Amino acid sequence: MFVESAFVTKEFKEEHLPVLERITCLSVVNTGTTIAIINGVSIYPTQKQILIPPDGTFSKVQLQVSYVVNTPYQDPKLVKKIGYVKTKNRILLIYKKLI
Repeated sequence: MFVESAFVTKEFKEEHLPVLERITCLSVVNTGTTIAIINGVSIYPTQKQILIPPDGTFSKVQLQVSYVVNTPYQDPKLVKKIGYVKTKNRILLIYKKLI
């Protein structure tokens, strides 16, 4: 039996994420400047987190994301250099999907 799959990379800026189907593995990278909370897991800016490890199975995934906007993560060196950091809510989903 031949199974075809593909890696997909998508960036999301809003709080509503689509339902992902036939997912074999899923990683999330926080590309924004605020802390993202995805299904109860806190992901800090520039941090990568594996939510579904590649274990040979596939599933349907519904992600819920919220952002900690009141306390943006600010790199002290960056704040000192430019004076402030603009708040950005972004995450990058990297997943493998069966076609």
